[in-house]
Amino acid sequence: MVLGGFKMDNNPNNVKELEKTVAKLESQADLLEAELTYLNGLLIEVGFPEGIETLKATAEELLAEGSPSSHLRGL
Repeated sequence: MVLGGFKMDNNPNNVKELEKTVAKLESQADLLEAELTYLNGLLIEVGFPEGIETLKATAEELLAEGSPSSHLRGL
């Protein structure tokens, strides 16, 4: 069986490669989680009461009103 480009067997080399890939992905996930947590805190500090959720809702509302460039034409 092939999963994510790796042939699934008990070959020690494949196991080591999979372990390295998992470690790299876990590290990336930790970094992304830390960045999201930091960004969420910043957004709350600048006035988005629920952080990222409020920002997303605001962006969706603006887009529903028209294209972003239409908002800039009045500047």
